[in-house]
Amino acid sequence: MVLEEIIREKLREIMQIENPEKLSTKEDLKERGMDSLNAIELVVALEMEFEIEFSEEDLLVDNLCTIQKLVDTVEKYL
Repeated sequence: MVLEEIIREKLREIMQIENPEKLSTKEDLKERGMDSLNAIELVVALEMEFEIEFSEEDLLVDNLCTIQKLVDTVEKYL
């Protein structure tokens, strides 16, 4: 499974987004209901999935608010 697909699946699980494959990679996830709790759950899920650890800087909500930003952030650690 490619990175973007894994992130989309995590969004489905954590935020109950139906059809996350239809989301634009640049769509603001906050407008889809992402709150700080969802963001933390998503970070933890991605850290466990890829055996990485996000830096404090990467935990800023602006770095987690689109699929593309999530992909870019995770790729830094792979």
